[in-house]
Amino acid sequence: MVAIKNIMKKFVITVDPKVTVKNAAMTMTGNRVGSLIILKNGKPSGILTSEDVVGVVAGNKDPKKVKVGDIPQRKLITAAPEESVINVSRRMVKNGIKRMPIVDKGKLVGIVSDKEIMTATPEMMDIISEKLRARIDRVAPRQDVRISGICEDCETYSDNLRMVNGRWVCEECG
Repeated sequence: MVAIKNIMKKFVITVDPKVTVKNAAMTMTGNRVGSLIILKNGKPSGILTSEDVVGVVAGNKDPKKVKVGDIPQRKLITAAPEESVINVSRRMVKNGIKRMPIVDKGKLVGIVSDKEIMTATPEMMDIISEKLRARIDRVAPRQDVRISGICEDCETYSDNLRMVNGRWVCEECG
């Protein structure tokens, strides 16, 4: 079995909880990442996602004033470097997350996303398809909804699927 340490990204962009959401968003944009791991006293304590940033703006809060640590955090779900790619993938699907920090003895050593898993293990299509089906169950099929998953026409992974004629398709197929 392939261990998650073999496919994880070892360079992880982090943020302090005292940083403003605006500065965190600039860090995300500058590094072309969709999340930052929140480090408190050198240990991972949470994850800030682009969805969290959107939530601040949509909630009419000032991103220049709101601190990363002020955003309510869900329980941080992590994996150990020796865990198998399949087990980590299943936990990501079960918990509805796209990214998982890799922690060894309390220290952040990497991060893995659904993209690394898909790139490294094409046989994982079934698990990602499960993720797509779970999202479809949670999202009403409206034209303005976008989700991540497998295009039902070309069978490639996309972070930008939309419903067209009752099928989830990528930009190229839609």
